[in-house]
Amino acid sequence: MKRSALLLSAVVTGACAFAPAPRRNTHVRTTSTLSVSREEDLELTRQAILKHIELTDTESGGVVDDEEEGAPAAATASPVEAEGTPTDKKPKKKKKPQQQQQAPAEIDVSKLNIVVGEIKKAWEHEEADKLFCEEIDCGEDEPRQIASGLRAYYNVDDLVGRRVCVLANLKARKLVGFPSHGMVLCASDEEGGVVFVDPPTDAKVGDRVTCEGFEGEPATENQVQKKKIFEKVYPDLRTDANGVACYKGKPLAVGGGTCVASLVDAQVS
Repeated sequence: MKRSALLLSAVVTGACAFAPAPRRNTHVRTTSTLSVSREEDLELTRQAILKHIELTDTESGGVVDDEEEGAPAAATASPVEAEGTPTDKKPKKKKKPQQQQQAPAEIDVSKLNIVVGEIKKAWEHEEADKLFCEEIDCGEDEPRQIASGLRAYYNVDDLVGRRVCVLANLKARKLVGFPSHGMVLCASDEEGGVVFVDPPTDAKVGDRVTCEGFEGEPATENQVQKKKIFEKVYPDLRTDANGVACYKGKPLAVGGGTCVASLVDAQVS
């Protein structure tokens, strides 16, 4: 209200300074009459100014004090900033700490899920001269159907009831229309011989074949296919001079013994 008081004083002073001088006429006023008339004029002027100040204060929401007039205007947030929306200057994104890249998992025979199986049924494929169709118990809920290209080396009677080593984490695929889910491991030499790789007699159906020094969980069927794991491992699967199936010279074992074939220094696949 200090500003209002100063404004009132200034206006009243101005009104007095610029008030027109009383005209001289033939009717001479007395000093008391002129004083009363001038005071009335000032009172009317003061009331008009006060009325104007009240209206101005009401519209503007108040008057700033003298101390506030000399201070710099406080910065106010723009409507965009007040609403919380982004301004022209975007905040800098914090860089995420770089994660150390993990070394790729070693691919070895442990990624293959080789288990002991027993052939329950076997018959000749009707459309493929080289294929046997087999049902093999691998210790799962249901026997697996597997096709093997062994008709040139075995008869049906040689298969039924036989214990074999089954590669069990291959994706199922159709061989001449027959859905085959897995592969029976055999040894083959350069002279064209092909024989089964036999598990030890004390091994149980469903037991997993392992290799000392290459322990680990087997890969999934998708991983075996996508990463071509069998293709990378099988070159190091061979029988030794005693016919023992080995990976990089280490025997494949299950139960209390090793897996063997009747061919020596032969490829296992």
